[in-house]
Amino acid sequence: MKKFLVLAALLVTPGVFADDIDGITEPEWKDFVPSAFVDVEEPKGLGKLNETASYWYKRRVEFNEAIEKCRTIEASDEKFSCYQDVKVKQYQKNSDYNARIEAQEQARMGPQEMYDRTDTMLPIGGYLNNFTRFQPNELR
Repeated sequence: MKKFLVLAALLVTPGVFADDIDGITEPEWKDFVPSAFVDVEEPKGLGKLNETASYWYKRRVEFNEAIEKCRTIEASDEKFSCYQDVKVKQYQKNSDYNARIEAQEQARMGPQEMYDRTDTMLPIGGYLNNFTRFQPNELR
């Protein structure tokens, strides 16, 4: 199903490509990356932000290598096919990345039952009702 959605997205979005070489449009890095990481440099140090920047930096290096490889191809159909492969791989990596981030968020939040405000461990309302019903000074 994911592959179908990726291919459908490729067919529906024709305006996400740059340099038109021999009638073949070349994918751009900015179309696959969050805007904060378009011009990411190699990160130094530790921390969550650096881990994310490191991930996008590695992806950018791999993307540029794949584009350079495609540029060396002489035949138009093979070059077009190479660019399509790069786009499909990038969309798949984005899908995997988003799924991983969503799974981390779910794990961080814990089970949803813990945050349900209607479920309490002590039914205080029931204790209060029973408590007031059996007061020692109560006249019956």
